Amino acid sequence: MTEITKTCWKVVKVGGWAPLLVFATHLFIDRVLNAYEWWPPIDSPMHFSGGLAIAFFVSRCFQTLPRQDVPKGRLAILELLLVGSLTATTAVLWEFAEFSLDQLFGTNVQVSLANTMKDMALGIFGAVVLVGVRAAQLRAGADEIKELALDWVRGQAA
Repeated sequence: MTEITKTCWKVVKVGGWAPLLVFATHLFIDRVLNAYEWWPPIDSPMHFSGGLAIAFFVSRCFQTLPRQDVPKGRLAILELLLVGSLTATTAVLWEFAEFSLDQLFGTNVQVSLANTMKDMALGIFGAVVLVGVRAAQLRAGADEIKELALDWVRGQAA
């Protein structure tokens, strides 16, 4: 097995399976069941699920990083910021990809601007749900946020 293959399997095992599962479900619903044609609202739970899956994946990746030199409260806030920001970025990039495909192939995946905004909001809402769950698990609170903000202002945050 090559090093690239081993790395890919590690990523899938850590949490990469979640976005892959959502994407495979999307393909099945679209290509096999043709559900987007006969029930367009199915798009909404798919975008929410995608945001949740990406947030889960980012969170699991963050949890595998070395953490011995960083205070626990700091780790919690950094994880939550990373999960939220990377999932929001992924939602935006996904919509950019849909727009690009529509332009290149003359399709109409992005039905309207309102639909695009809703899709991004649902993806980000999926992240918000996971961030809320992780914040409760990590017991991240206002004190940790205040400490991190003060360190940033002083130029001491890592």
